[in-house]
Amino acid sequence: MLKKAPIIQSTTGKRARIGIIGGGPAGLSIARLLKEKGHVDTVVFEAQPQVGGKSFSVHQGGTVVEMGTCYATFSHKVTNKWMKEYRMPMSGLGDQRFDGADFMDYINAGYGSALPLQVLKYRNAKAKLEKALKLSSPPQWALEEAAMPIMDWLKERNLGKIEHFFHRSTTNIAYGFVDEVPTIQALVWNDMQLIWSGLLKQLHMPAEGWGEFWNRVASDLDVRLNAKVETVERTGELSRITTSSGEAQEFDQIICAIPVDDFAALTTPTENEKFVIDSIIWNGYTTTLFAAENWFKDVHVEAYKQAVIPGAKLGQLLSARHDGHEADFGGDLYLSGQLSGDYTGDELKELLIQDVSSKGGTVKNIILQKMWKYHAMYKQDAVRDGLMKRLEAMQGELGTWYTGATFSYEAVSHITRFNVDLAQKMHREVLA
Repeated sequence: MLKKAPIIQSTTGKRARIGIIGGGPAGLSIARLLKEKGHVDTVVFEAQPQVGGKSFSVHQGGTVVEMGTCYATFSHKVTNKWMKEYRMPMSGLGDQRFDGADFMDYINAGYGSALPLQVLKYRNAKAKLEKALKLSSPPQWALEEAAMPIMDWLKERNLGKIEHFFHRSTTNIAYGFVDEVPTIQALVWNDMQLIWSGLLKQLHMPAEGWGEFWNRVASDLDVRLNAKVETVERTGELSRITTSSGEAQEFDQIICAIPVDDFAALTTPTENEKFVIDSIIWNGYTTTLFAAENWFKDVHVEAYKQAVIPGAKLGQLLSARHDGHEADFGGDLYLSGQLSGDYTGDELKELLIQDVSSKGGTVKNIILQKMWKYHAMYKQDAVRDGLMKRLEAMQGELGTWYTGATFSYEAVSHITRFNVDLAQKMHREVLA
């Protein structure tokens, strides 16, 4: 059951107590994975009145709209397994258009050899680089490749069709422009399971919503809602977490499942935490639920090249998803995405209205806007200076473990896969 009033004030002395800060996908999945290994004395602190973080589902009449996390791919092995356990049905993503044409037409318009050959070449080059980066001392060529913008890495291999795929799979979902995102991050997100999911059009969404999925995960855990953490003290054998209500609890180990810079504001940061904070640039992503008339209804998703190619102006409409019809809310419902930049929420609403109008539609009602702190992009110099190894080495320092977007990208699939390894590491090193 979800709980709102923490009471326990000290460690049991018999079993390691674990405090987890953040009740989004990272915090909830690591808590469940640890529980599966027998570590049940965990407490998840969530500042909001609901769990899920960016897995934020909105119910409008009979329609479920995903304001953050949306599709599940072949990469979502952990959550797909749990959804089957919870008997949560999945619904497929409908047809997509990219600049008015089928997405496959846009991919095949890219330069270079035939698409199957490019997929094979991409897989082999990706595997070679990732193998080199796993070495205890990665060679300099691997660090240079990992740090370069993914567009340059693809161009060196004449993978123009894969580059076009990345316009949709990376930039269109707010993971940065291909001339900026380091290769190491782009390769992590664009694994072969995701590529096959996209090419075979096998993208699905939980029919009851991602929010409901995380509610079910949380129902078997000790989750404290409305429990904003104010301070984290790591000066003794135990760590003390104090919430805004003034209540404090002590833990043998703590897990940071929020952005590292937000965590550092709660405690005295380590040198490694400072290095990580200086090594990333947080971007912004804004999703807006709105009703419109005289706009597309024959496909599920429309995406736009002018907003995703390198050098595109921020704030433009990246894509829109048709999510049903609710007369009480103004008609046909759409979910849009925009790269926030320095725009305010009101400015982004105006840009959205203009973009929809230029594409033939009329916005009738803006229902909800969410501005997300999104995509911790690694600085290229930091990658060359060993950021990846430092992210690994800092695990367990001062009894603190780290998960979430900074360590495993934004996607739920990679966060949960990262947490499978993290749970094993914690169990092996400090909890067994």
